Amino acid sequence: MKLQRLAGFGPAAAFVSAFALLVIAVINYAPITPSVFVAAFITFLAAFVVWTGSLTVTLFDLEWLEHPATSTPLIRVALAAILVAMVMPAVLALGVFAGAPIPLAIPWTLIFLGVGVSLLVHNLEARRAKLLHGALPWIGIVTGGFFVYLGLLQFIFMFTPKLVMGFFYGLPVTQLTYLVWAIWMGVHLIRARSKAEAPARVPATA
Repeated sequence: MKLQRLAGFGPAAAFVSAFALLVIAVINYAPITPSVFVAAFITFLAAFVVWTGSLTVTLFDLEWLEHPATSTPLIRVALAAILVAMVMPAVLALGVFAGAPIPLAIPWTLIFLGVGVSLLVHNLEARRAKLLHGALPWIGIVTGGFFVYLGLLQFIFMFTPKLVMGFFYGLPVTQLTYLVWAIWMGVHLIRARSKAEAPARVPATA
């Protein structure tokens, strides 16, 4: 399927990404007993796939609203980063269930860095191209910065486990700002598409 066919699904994808992150947060903070660990972890990884995948569709739809203005090398880097993040849950599954010799901090690092870089770049470029105005792009930029911070902490964990508290204090704040951004972005994309389609409508005649 050509990427162009994803254009138009951004609003739904934004809301789905918010819901998927909410599922991740609930599983992350809920007490998980050994009897349901496998099912909970599979759901956890599936939610990450849905989250990153729907975020990819959301960002592509935002960029497609004014393709020439946002078709830049940075955008292509951002899309590559989020695509890498999308496949990392499969790498985590290999490490946990198949016993592959994979340091689990690395795929977690790539997930958070991929999401963070993508959010940073797309919101900066959308603001530059005047696709986003006001507080919305700044919330996206701040959220992207938070995710980059979490990704760097994940990597540093391999060498300095004492920084774990910085991650767990920063994670809920980052999740909250993402939920605000995603829901607001979904509403924005609905309104933007309605405005773009309005001139094409044929006025009713008496």
